[in-house]
Amino acid sequence: MDRLGDRGPFLSGDALGRRQFLQGIAASGAAVTAGGLLAACGGSSTSSTPVVKSSGAPKRGGDLKVGLAGSSGSDTLDPHQGLTYLDTARANALYQPLLQLNTSAQTEYVLAEDGGITPHGGSNSQFLIKLKQGITFHDGKELTADDVIFTFRRIKTGNKGAGFAGASSLGPMDLNGLKALDKHTVLVPMTKPYGSFVDQLAFFYYLYIVPEGYNPNKPPNGTGPFKAQSFTPQQRSVFTRNENFWKPGLPYVDTLTIIDFSDNVALQDALVTGVIHAAGALEGPQLAALANTAGVKTIASHTGAITPFTMRVDQEPFNHVNVRQALRLLVDRQQLIDSALDGYAVVANDVFSPFDPDFNHSLHRSVDIPQAKALLKQVGMQDLSVTLTTSAVATGTVAMATVLAQQAKAAGVTIKVNTVSPGNFFGKNYLHWPFSQDFYNYSPYLAQVAQSMLKTSPYNETHTDNPQLNAWYKEANATLDAARRKEIKQEMQNFDFTQGGYIIPAFINALDAYSTKITGYSPARLGQPLSDVNFEKYSFV
Repeated sequence: MDRLGDRGPFLSGDALGRRQFLQGIAASGAAVTAGGLLAACGGSSTSSTPVVKSSGAPKRGGDLKVGLAGSSGSDTLDPHQGLTYLDTARANALYQPLLQLNTSAQTEYVLAEDGGITPHGGSNSQFLIKLKQGITFHDGKELTADDVIFTFRRIKTGNKGAGFAGASSLGPMDLNGLKALDKHTVLVPMTKPYGSFVDQLAFFYYLYIVPEGYNPNKPPNGTGPFKAQSFTPQQRSVFTRNENFWKPGLPYVDTLTIIDFSDNVALQDALVTGVIHAAGALEGPQLAALANTAGVKTIASHTGAITPFTMRVDQEPFNHVNVRQALRLLVDRQQLIDSALDGYAVVANDVFSPFDPDFNHSLHRSVDIPQAKALLKQVGMQDLSVTLTTSAVATGTVAMATVLAQQAKAAGVTIKVNTVSPGNFFGKNYLHWPFSQDFYNYSPYLAQVAQSMLKTSPYNETHTDNPQLNAWYKEANATLDAARRKEIKQEMQNFDFTQGGYIIPAFINALDAYSTKITGYSPARLGQPLSDVNFEKYSFV
């Protein structure tokens, strides 16, 4: 499928939803490699993870080449339409958000002043955004409040009025009420309280700021560390250093080339032979092999990324909380990690967002086959048989489903694994499969709830619509009391733990490998590859 047409060297396609995107891939016969897709969705104080360095100090200059697998017929330079890791890598080179989660999964202000997004007027129904001054776009135009207002309106109303993927993060924003109070200050009114606004903005992959009047059919024009030189969809993108970048001394390299690979085997070979200097989103066996390869350094980042088993709570048999709890209790989580993920994960306990400052670390669940059997017997389902639909859409999905089916036998539960193509998985039945899987990078707790736990969520696979959960979410956004918000969030997490529709057995590592000729990368907690595809600090040694 080629929707890009003949538009010259700088191309962008029409927006596609996650489902449409993968239907297109299936129709074209393209493959979706594990780990190749951007997650469906998205801290507190700023901190940093120590940079993992090769020998020698950074130096200026050189041509950096990095590789990822998983390109598609919808490859784009439009920062609001990205769907794959490759799209995000390109957008991150060219554009920047107001704030982001850094490699430690904590909030870091970028285009906004430090602490420059705050409630206004004594409630969470209005916010002020104060921009850093002296930042310019690639064409020399200064960043102003009008650019932020234009960006918000484009994200919320673009895609033929349906909004782009970042629209849900902007919440109940009153677009008509957006106002530039001065050149660098934006007043953002909401139609109802939205206290999680900063957390929602921190999951930044769909929220890059573009200049007022942005046209995706013209050369990209961002504030990022690199300028676009050329873009060949499904092959490679070349970028040159932004000499007027607002961060002193950065970026180090002269050029950045992002190369699209058809699969992870070709990606691994390119790193070993020196064609590229960094390879991202690898598989466990590849990382193990590369760990013993001369001139290569491997990094397994402990992340908050999840691949949940999703149960539709509005359909038999998953509308019985006993069934949902029984299925959670029959999972031997460490065995699943060792068998399906080659050990590259840490145990999770069915609650997401482990780096949120209000995460309840006391919630813990161990395998308990007798209790699982007892819960099923209470609802007359001791011979439970269900179908689990899976697909190779993220690292380890099919293997995780296979291991779960084997473990379930100990409780007398039959799980029939139905493996379908990625195009079928994300086809008309996506978000409707009774028992299935999905995948998300890390985001703060309320941001993840907004993505998948509410009736209005864009990715509510479990069809959760619980009045108490909805009320807690509303109250958490309304209160200005941080202590009360923490209490509410932990009540919500307890709901997830005892009644929710997710089985989350693991927080899955991000697996990358680098040439020892480069430095400037670090472990990263979000689940994105290659140090969150942030190349401004990469350099040769």
